[in-house]
Amino acid sequence: MGGALLLALLAAARADEPNTTFSTVTPDEEKAPLFPTDLFTEEQRRSGAVIFHVLGMGYMFVALAIVCDEFFVPALDVIIERLAIRDDVAGATFMAAGGSAPELFTSIIGVFVSFDDVGIGTIVGSAVFNILFVIGACALFSRTTLTLTWWPLFRDCTFYSISLLVLIYCFRDNCIYWQEALVLFSLYGAYVMFMRWNQPVERALKKLIYKNKVTRVRSTDQLMPTVSSPAQPRMHPT
Repeated sequence: MGGALLLALLAAARADEPNTTFSTVTPDEEKAPLFPTDLFTEEQRRSGAVIFHVLGMGYMFVALAIVCDEFFVPALDVIIERLAIRDDVAGATFMAAGGSAPELFTSIIGVFVSFDDVGIGTIVGSAVFNILFVIGACALFSRTTLTLTWWPLFRDCTFYSISLLVLIYCFRDNCIYWQEALVLFSLYGAYVMFMRWNQPVERALKKLIYKNKVTRVRSTDQLMPTVSSPAQPRMHPT
């Protein structure tokens, strides 16, 4: 769902005219990337100056980890407590929006600076990474037993499948018009609004599923009442 929102924002931002499109393949109108000039020449980078780029990337990773641990997560805890919302709902809304911030800026750089479709690959690819690698790693290295329920997975996978189908339909001609971007944005708005009635829908669906559930017993002894034998009369010596 976050990917659909990002694509909608980027496509709408470039829709200056009613017929303007956001195209993924424009070989006839390729533009030179607007990246700033490197401080080092190619010869200097080959001689070892590329290590400064690696150090800069490492610094950004550490800075991102500090910001998330020291500011983002505590702020999210306060929001959850103040609004009295469940953890799974907060993770699907606030946490998802914060986690998609790097993808947003990657997409902005890809669309407005490098003029390629790297943002689309990042958005769709990161969803696969989050579903497979992140969940598998959390379950593999967790020190405690994780109690999971089927409802959050069913809810999010349903909306995610719908968003992918809509996204595929929008990309059928390799262009996204502003009307299609509005549809993608509205779809994410519907997902957020659904979270408002998440608990009632969950209770109604579980009640419908478990309405005719039959409880199995292993032995018929559990169905029969226990009858104690009458006490034997005691014989008193005369």
